[in-house]
Amino acid sequence: MSLPRVTVVEEWSLLLRGGTVVDGSGAPGERADVAIAGDRIAAVARALPARAARVLDVAGLVVAPGFIDAHAHSDLFYLDCPAAESKLRQGCTTEVVGMCSFSPAPVDPARRDLTAAWVAGIGARLDIRWERFGEYLAALRAARPSINVVPFVGHGALRLAALGPDDRPAGPDALRAMIRLLDEALDAGAFGFSTGLVYPPSAYATTEELVALARAMAGRGGLYFSHIRNEGAGLLAAVAEAIHVGEAAGVGVQIAHVKAAGRENWGKLEAALRAIDAARARGVDVTGDAYPYDASSTKMDNLLPAWAHVGGVPRLLERLADPATRRRIVDECLVDGERWRAPSVGTVGFDEVQVATCRRRELEGLTLAELARRRGVPPAEALLDLLREEQATVSMVVFAQSPDNVARALAHPAIMVGSDSLGLTAGPGPHPGKPHPRMYGTFPRVLAVYVREHGRLTLEQAVHKMTGMPARRLGLRDRGLLRPGAAADVVVFDPATVRDEATFADPHRYPTGIPYVIVNGALVVDGGRFTAAGTGRILTPR
Repeated sequence: MSLPRVTVVEEWSLLLRGGTVVDGSGAPGERADVAIAGDRIAAVARALPARAARVLDVAGLVVAPGFIDAHAHSDLFYLDCPAAESKLRQGCTTEVVGMCSFSPAPVDPARRDLTAAWVAGIGARLDIRWERFGEYLAALRAARPSINVVPFVGHGALRLAALGPDDRPAGPDALRAMIRLLDEALDAGAFGFSTGLVYPPSAYATTEELVALARAMAGRGGLYFSHIRNEGAGLLAAVAEAIHVGEAAGVGVQIAHVKAAGRENWGKLEAALRAIDAARARGVDVTGDAYPYDASSTKMDNLLPAWAHVGGVPRLLERLADPATRRRIVDECLVDGERWRAPSVGTVGFDEVQVATCRRRELEGLTLAELARRRGVPPAEALLDLLREEQATVSMVVFAQSPDNVARALAHPAIMVGSDSLGLTAGPGPHPGKPHPRMYGTFPRVLAVYVREHGRLTLEQAVHKMTGMPARRLGLRDRGLLRPGAAADVVVFDPATVRDEATFADPHRYPTGIPYVIVNGALVVDGGRFTAAGTGRILTPR
């Protein structure tokens, strides 16, 4: 990082003095001052004059670009929690949303109830008053989130609006309808579309359908972000499919939460990373994201086969009430009488699946094995009973990954950091549920565990993966780097003490060691105190 001399001094709104600037490029950090004027970085240089409305002494601290969460689901929660405190206190100033095929729009008016039930499985409670993607973005702007938002449109939402919840091929008319809805979303400001190929109805798509949709947006620079079709036994074929979609359509590809799920599949991660390397070597624009935990989280009905979801949640509940269908599900998924198999988790034990959120709060935090013992029934029956009783509105945490693989994925040069977190919170607790702690701790955990404790990343590498790298992937030319003229999204943290405090047993805990967070020039975390300033923006492709 080369620091210029600054000879022209203006009245700045904020001056950060004496910190170590890690600018997001990957270059070594240097001691420098950072001046902010309005919503922009005005200067980065040594010994700037203290002519600012406010001067903060940040000696001994790191000054970095605000972190960019490359993979989040907060668009399902912004309207209820625009403050987004659980993200901002981590130093995260921008989120990429509309991931894994889920987005609040578009919506077929005749299927509003189906759409609401579809997202309820991951805890969202949407009062859907829009149809088009642009109408949802207007509602989001009116809510004034305190964090910047990078929106994608979900393939599941496109398919649900155009075809409904059925498992059938997209014929020419349905494909044209999806392309029209995708075009409308891109016109409104979507950066591309995402798939969740383990989640119906996205799971019902053929590879050819995905290529056709991706090709339709290729000329507009749209990106294809994919929760791939299988993260367990079929991992390598699923990675190959994602790469093929990008290569055949000529679009950039992001593989979501890169991992190998299920102990029997842990050895496949290296081959998956080699496949990404080989594709990049032949010119395919493919990257990925990962989170710093060995457990995942999603809706619990994702443990059921895709055919059980045909027709949407109402039909799923009918099947869960039918003894013959329940036997079919158990016969298909139960392994050796004691483990459960699903594409997104591999094969897991019932003691490795924990209830995160559901309507009966007393069940939150229990594993399926514990629930079964309480009820005196086999764990498979406890699972199916719970989904039926809670109308498929249960989210879960699943411990199915190797800690070594998590570190290996985070260290890979083509992989950036994405929390994949479900939900947002604001204000003091208590808050309901036992959600995955990544909702509170993803970014400080990277700095504490993978930089300071384990040394798997340098500080500069970690900051780059959380700032400059995702900004470049998304084409955000004025974010992700601390440079004069860039947007004033900034995080200040103590490299010696920054730490995630959230745990699986006690997840509703904010991190420590992050005294200042700035969004578009406004201090939203000021000396550890939070102010929901409503200063976020809905970002658009350029």
